Amino acid sequence: MSPKLSVCFITYNHEKFVHQALDSVLMQQCNFDFEIVIGDDCSTDSTSKIVEEYAAKYPDKIRLNVFEKNVGMTPNWVSTIGACKGEYIALLEGDDFWIDPLKLQKQVDFLDSNVELSFAAHDVGVIFEAGTPHHDSLLHFSDNNTFTLEDYLAKGNFVQTGSVVFRRNTLPAFPKWTDKRVKSIDLLLYLILSAEAPFFYSAEKMGVYRMHTGGVSHVWRTKHNAMHFDTLWLLRKFNQLSKGKFKNSIFDNMETSYLQLLKGNLPKTAVYRKAIVGIMFIRPAKHMGLLKGYIINNFIPIPIYKLYQKIF
Repeated sequence: MSPKLSVCFITYNHEKFVHQALDSVLMQQCNFDFEIVIGDDCSTDSTSKIVEEYAAKYPDKIRLNVFEKNVGMTPNWVSTIGACKGEYIALLEGDDFWIDPLKLQKQVDFLDSNVELSFAAHDVGVIFEAGTPHHDSLLHFSDNNTFTLEDYLAKGNFVQTGSVVFRRNTLPAFPKWTDKRVKSIDLLLYLILSAEAPFFYSAEKMGVYRMHTGGVSHVWRTKHNAMHFDTLWLLRKFNQLSKGKFKNSIFDNMETSYLQLLKGNLPKTAVYRKAIVGIMFIRPAKHMGLLKGYIINNFIPIPIYKLYQKIF
């Protein structure tokens, strides 16, 4: 029989952290069966050896989703989610961990009793690579709440991957373009799920997110502009996928991102130029002044513009 829940556990070069992550799953106290499906993306450190040892020790609990070569984070997520057999799927990456042994039981009980919701998530703590606390809470939400897709887009991507549990049968097949460019597979997942129904966010802190040089947070800080454009591309594709149903909320989110790019880059740069073109594509009437200023600053000689001002 299929387990009640599958833990979709992806990892890559997490040798320093993967023990703690897996132990935090194995400590879960549940009145149902659950499996752990590990997608190790051909790690170049000792991660592969570690997860193989865990699989050998817990053969009835752990399955390995094996790759012959490194495929990248997004294909790893898609493949490992597809290998899960449970009614519910919980997400965890090999550098994060859970701190509440009843986390899975609480979330499954909640979703069993609230069939109208698409998934459940919760707050998490934050620590640095060495284990020292950074924040006692990622979001500091003081109350439990239910959010729609529009709420999610308005607040930004506030859902932390290791906090999510969702119903496997509510997730349709990922779009064919997912593997091509999508970097934020978690964002796409939450958009697809919350397009079907609202989701629940608990203020209870049941996990920990680790900030380190190999993590997504580091990539976001060091490749800020590229990550912004990847997310903007994803939002355009999702707008097409949802046939414009959430167009206004998607464009509001995109507009905020474009304005952040314009604020953080000089007018002479390619990033600024791409952001100008992007914001004019979604809100031309609202930002005509930005376009005019960009053209003047970049293409009109100062003496000619001063003469224009005198005449008009």
